[in-house]
Amino acid sequence: MNAWTRWRLALPLIGLSAISLTAALIGLVAWWDLSDVGERALSTAISLVLATSLAVSVSIGVRRTEDVPWLRIGAVAVGFLISCGLSAFL
Repeated sequence: MNAWTRWRLALPLIGLSAISLTAALIGLVAWWDLSDVGERALSTAISLVLATSLAVSVSIGVRRTEDVPWLRIGAVAVGFLISCGLSAFL
């Protein structure tokens, strides 16, 4: 797989991860004083999961591979699902 194809796969995932992480961090900072310890821990965990998804998304474009990196794409999808699941508890 050439570099252009890798980045065509990675850019939408990077965009979604970056937007989600930005929203999570803004919410974490904006509501920090009003949240209790449990909500702070969940918000921090969501931010960490989304930061990991962003790193995996970037790795799709950076690392060379011969075929489609389905495991890394799946890891990003699982990161979104985990962050949505955690947000259900907030």
